[in-house]
Amino acid sequence: MEQVNKRSEYRPCKIETRVDEKQEGGKKLVLRGYPILFNTETNIYDFWYGEVRETILPTALNGTDLTDVYLITGHNIEPDKVLGRNNVNMRMEVDDTGLFFECQLPNTQLARDIYNLIEEGIVDGMSFGFTCSDEVNETTKTRTITHIDELFEVTITPFPAYKEASVIVQKQRTQEEKERQAKEQEEAQAQEQAEKEQKIKNLEELLND
Repeated sequence: MEQVNKRSEYRPCKIETRVDEKQEGGKKLVLRGYPILFNTETNIYDFWYGEVRETILPTALNGTDLTDVYLITGHNIEPDKVLGRNNVNMRMEVDDTGLFFECQLPNTQLARDIYNLIEEGIVDGMSFGFTCSDEVNETTKTRTITHIDELFEVTITPFPAYKEASVIVQKQRTQEEKERQAKEQEEAQAQEQAEKEQKIKNLEELLND
């Protein structure tokens, strides 16, 4: 029974991406989002019970060791499929929404390919692998996860179940931001010009007096 309760499980969510500008003019590719969402009911398939409604409580990550959580693709733990590692090129933070992560991708072909797939909207999901002792209620076909015993990876996947966690591609300097900055600059210049005109007007009035 203990072996059944402690089996590794996987839950899909979605992911977000962002592009930052490097000083050298290149691109720094960043993935971010919520692989785990609290208080969000979703339907998952359980090997023993079939379709089950599952909810993860905000207490689920209390005391869970996140030190060596990896970001991979397709639950593939091969070294050439690794994109990130917590506290190395990735950070994780538990908040009221769930588990937030942000990863600056390494300069590898896999990382660039994955980023491009997400940017084009072809792949937009995440999953996470974990162990848990909470059991399914056979009568209601529900399970409430009160604690995740071990979280060992989050992974890029095209099949999200927790659809509320969105994957979006964001560029740090988008056209909208450029327009906003241009508007702010224009307003600053207009303010400066108005101040100059007021000074000239004050000087003229002083001379006339």
